[in-house]
Amino acid sequence: MARPTLNIGIDLGTSNTLVYSSGRGVIFNEPTVVSFDIESGDIIAIGNDAKEMLGKTHDKIRVVRPIEQGVIADKDSTIKMLEYIFEHQLMQFENFRPKNTMVLICCHSDLSNIERKALQDIILNFGIHDVFVQEEVKAGAIGAGIDIYTPEGAMIIDIGGGSTDIGVLALGDIVVSNSIKMAGNHFDEEIRKFIKKKHNFEIGLLTAEEVKIALATLRDDLQDEKEISVAGRDLKRGLPSRVTVRQSEVRDVLKKCFNTIASQILKVLEVTPPELAADIIESGIVLNGGGAQIDGLSEYLEELCQLDVLISPEPLTAIVKGTKDLLKNRGDYLIAPSD
Repeated sequence: MARPTLNIGIDLGTSNTLVYSSGRGVIFNEPTVVSFDIESGDIIAIGNDAKEMLGKTHDKIRVVRPIEQGVIADKDSTIKMLEYIFEHQLMQFENFRPKNTMVLICCHSDLSNIERKALQDIILNFGIHDVFVQEEVKAGAIGAGIDIYTPEGAMIIDIGGGSTDIGVLALGDIVVSNSIKMAGNHFDEEIRKFIKKKHNFEIGLLTAEEVKIALATLRDDLQDEKEISVAGRDLKRGLPSRVTVRQSEVRDVLKKCFNTIASQILKVLEVTPPELAADIIESGIVLNGGGAQIDGLSEYLEELCQLDVLISPEPLTAIVKGTKDLLKNRGDYLIAPSD
């Protein structure tokens, strides 16, 4: 059987979708958002352009986040988004032939077999016959530079948009894992709720995300504390206004979230085989995902878990870059892919 002429890796994330193509690298990296014309059903925009429409549309436009907490929430929107990516990023190149293409889709570790099959079916509908699914923590570990094919245990944590995935790997596969629905989008919602309660002021989730990006920290010592002025609605007066949010306020919100995440990390460590636990003491924990970029996170988790915590060199793209090696050997474990 002839080898596929084109390998495609897809990180279909709650916040962002990334696509890798053999020979071209990462060809798509934009928010997982689609906007439609309600009457015709046609796509108006995807990615960054669609995200800018969130919370600002009239009754003739629908804006959808097709993936929620790592799971397909709107199948039709997911298909249309992938159709758009395939048409504009892949089909225009001469080496794209559905029957000679292999696709890997990444998912979080506790996705059910039914949910995995739903992901596969979407790609099979494009006429691509060779489709398989792998866990994000596995691809992310490879993308972070970890050799998962050795007997040495490694622990990886991916803090994405919809979920935080925790995994211990050895000999090419996951030994212990856990996935919790607490990640970037949850942080945004908690910030939004805090501002509403503390300041009697309502902001949208996009604004909450801006607050998080500008002020997120877990450090206690804030000698030069930052603050940001955001626009929204004063609930007391019912009018548009602005409010100032301080960095210490965001820190306190995030600490509650990461205390929960740390407790899940400890639960995974408690059931990790002793020999692999000994390896993790030496190698530490590696962080992936957008949440890994939060200021002071590694030090905060080190204190709670009593282990070294390292940030992946490229936390935002580690998963999709890890698909490159998994595609070379179709995800088989024990056999490291050759160059």
